[in-house]
Amino acid sequence: MFLFNDVVFSLGDPERAALSSGCPIPERELRAMTLGKAVKLVREAIHTDPHLARNHPERARFLAALVGWKSDEANALLAVRPNASRGPEDVQVRVASVGLVVLTQLKGLQEMDMLSARAANDAVWLHAPQRLRA
Repeated sequence: MFLFNDVVFSLGDPERAALSSGCPIPERELRAMTLGKAVKLVREAIHTDPHLARNHPERARFLAALVGWKSDEANALLAVRPNASRGPEDVQVRVASVGLVVLTQLKGLQEMDMLSARAANDAVWLHAPQRLRA
């Protein structure tokens, strides 16, 4: 599982999920991609659509899988576009490794249509170390 802002995705193996997503990026480029490049793709996507995880879940699922794969440990991502953002470089991104129990609880809330940005923030981001900012 992977939390992207306030949506929990069931990914299974992140590498397999990213490679089988139907993304237009060739497999060779995906395999060579760094975490920094994956985060850059997240910034570009969130700058275009701050509600990407809800509006375009397949694209968000791909990006979640890519970040999970390239980081080897992250299973949560928070990407926020400030109101005064002038470009993708202004999008703030944080990644974290969250316990399975927390993700399972958040997934349960999501299945009951009760998962909010506030619930995700309270469960994950209030406790994540600042050093995990990307």
